[in-house]
Amino acid sequence: MNKRIISVIGAVTLAIVICGTMLCMTGCGKDVKIEINDAGVITEADANTNMTVKEILDNAGISLGEKDETEPKSDEKLGEETEIIVKRYAKVTVKKGDKEKTVELVGGTVENAVKKAGFTLDDNTMCDFDKSSFLKDKMVITLTNSVAINLQADGKTEKCKTFAKTVKDLLEEQKITLGKNDTVSPKLDNKIVDGMEVTVKRVEYKNKKVKEIISFDTVEQQSSSLDFGVTKVTQEGVNGEKEVTYKVKYIDGKEASKKVISEKVIKEPVNKIVTVGTANQSAVSQQTQNNNTGANQNGKKVVSKKAVYDCDGSGHGYYEITYSDGTKEYEEF
Repeated sequence: MNKRIISVIGAVTLAIVICGTMLCMTGCGKDVKIEINDAGVITEADANTNMTVKEILDNAGISLGEKDETEPKSDEKLGEETEIIVKRYAKVTVKKGDKEKTVELVGGTVENAVKKAGFTLDDNTMCDFDKSSFLKDKMVITLTNSVAINLQADGKTEKCKTFAKTVKDLLEEQKITLGKNDTVSPKLDNKIVDGMEVTVKRVEYKNKKVKEIISFDTVEQQSSSLDFGVTKVTQEGVNGEKEVTYKVKYIDGKEASKKVISEKVIKEPVNKIVTVGTANQSAVSQQTQNNNTGANQNGKKVVSKKAVYDCDGSGHGYYEITYSDGTKEYEEF
């Protein structure tokens, strides 16, 4: 009797297992790994082909807004799909200069919003977001037109279009690095405007040593061994020499200015000495007085008496005497 009861129970149990297995095969679905693309953010999740998209998203902690959409639709079962795409609703504003427009999209990109707003993206227009970026609600997209400027740097002058806002941004955009002494005009914080001239000057300082002449001086000394009015070079002058160190400023490789920072005398100059005779000065003065007296007796007087020396260095020459009536006389000495 007990054996029969056990056999019946075993048969019933086997039938239940078989039915359960068949039921799971027809209604429970199979477990799978899927990829959820939520506006560019990828999440991997465990799911069952018999679950709805919303159930899978809920299990993954991803909530949907009232106007958000999915592919497949949220109330559909996953089935054989291996990816769920979440399309987010966004109301965004597109600005360009003093114009702006607000548009609404679901699952759109920046490029889609710009186009829907009636603007275009081309080589002359810059957007402050990547055009392939997915939209976010309340996003503000700003479009900027390029401007043409003249840029002079490193020996080249070129016209270029830029989206830079300041001179500093422009240099960064053009990959121009300033040295510690370099200058730029206008200043780095100046705003870029159409037609602007931007000039970069490369400035460097170098020490430069040069040898320079020290000119000799000419001095006079009197001697009673020479007749009055006679001159003689008794010592020739010789130039000296010095080493001068300059701090030289170069702009774009050309010398712009310099200043002395040190001097060193290598050879001292030798003065030129000219000896002037003083002998018989009283006799000459008396002769001049006599000449003046005679001149006065003839109704004219001496206005000037100038000594003119021979150029051969002999110390001889002549006096050029000018009278009040304009006449001249010459007297050798």
